[in-house]
Amino acid sequence: MNPFEKMDLKKDSFTKKELILYDVLKDNLQNILSFSASDLSKQYNISQSTITRFCQKIGYDGYNEFKFDVFRSGKQGSSSKDDLSTLDAYIKLIEILKSSIDYNQLNQFASDIVHANSIIILGMHKSALPAKLLQYNLFKYGKKAIFLDYGDIANDFQQLVREDDMVIIYTNRGNVLGSINSTLKELIKKVSFNLSIITMNDKLSLKKHTKNYIWLPSTINQGFQNYLENQVVFFIYTDILTSQIAKLM
Repeated sequence: MNPFEKMDLKKDSFTKKELILYDVLKDNLQNILSFSASDLSKQYNISQSTITRFCQKIGYDGYNEFKFDVFRSGKQGSSSKDDLSTLDAYIKLIEILKSSIDYNQLNQFASDIVHANSIIILGMHKSALPAKLLQYNLFKYGKKAIFLDYGDIANDFQQLVREDDMVIIYTNRGNVLGSINSTLKELIKKVSFNLSIITMNDKLSLKKHTKNYIWLPSTINQGFQNYLENQVVFFIYTDILTSQIAKLM
């Protein structure tokens, strides 16, 4: 029995708060695998003790054990003949990425990076790794760039951003941006900086405040049944972006 079937089996025994958590997690690999118990608690106003009790009700010691079983179940996949193999699914996703890239937009984005005074790159959890890759690549070309976790923003961000700087945000679906949305919106009114977002969600509320809004395909927005590491798409796009930057340097 997979973790989602265990959740359904115990649904009638859940409290009101546990039912909220059930709705958040039900058939949602990305919510489970992207968030820690602490993240879920903050994002959905559910206590960590509720999360632990929920996991125990469905047969796990705690959230980490539940999360691991979800990961294992997702990798095993179902026995449906319609499912793509993992490799085929990655190939299909990369083909979609290839056809979705707007090269005029890419060139403008790369040009903005080249001409920015300094660059602040934000990421969190799995989006932190491709964000750090871009920072490293920019260092190689002599561009001043720093990486910040979203959690650092409250303390450091407003003191760091200056006129003509560029802020680049990597985020899968934007679920963890809620705590910094207001900070960014207020700051962009005071300081003229270039806000750019690389995301797999086309409907973020910050979209209208950005100069560059880069939408990328993912298993979620493409309706894939397979679980894939969507950060692979971030890495590929970052490499393509870096190549374009190199042409302009």
